[in-house]
Amino acid sequence: MEKRAEIKVYGRVQKAGFRDFIDEIAFNLNLNGYVKNLDDGAVQVVCEGNEDAILELLTKINITQYPIRVENIDVVYKKPTGEYTAFELIRDEDLTTATYERMDAAARYIREMNSNLGGKIDVLGNKIDQARVEITYEIRVSRDNFRSHLDERISTIERELSLIKAKVIP
Repeated sequence: MEKRAEIKVYGRVQKAGFRDFIDEIAFNLNLNGYVKNLDDGAVQVVCEGNEDAILELLTKINITQYPIRVENIDVVYKKPTGEYTAFELIRDEDLTTATYERMDAAARYIREMNSNLGGKIDVLGNKIDQARVEITYEIRVSRDNFRSHLDERISTIERELSLIKAKVIP
């Protein structure tokens, strides 16, 4: 069922890349509307779309993940008006403030990438360690096989040399 939700999010939610975060979630959930900062430090979200998608948005934005700390979310549901055809992030009029907020969002994405890479690096390190153990084992086995083969060849050569000596030197 289609609904409209007028949402106010309180806490440490401005100058932290939170609006970009909401914009991405709304996009992925196919919601229409907007997100903007309010003068009282809160963030306002107005969205229209599937009720389940709106509930999922509310769940996903209720986070405490540096530098964002959501403390409270107020929601008022209404009938959808259909006035929005996409989801929009309304930026601050002050270019300097908007630029700094974009930098904060970029820092957040870099932290996420770093966090994701950390896990992948650990997995890669484990694979390298396992490969090293397997290669070391293969080298030992090959060395032992080579040593056994070489010992056999030397013994054969010594026997044959003894036979030759016995025939040459009476």
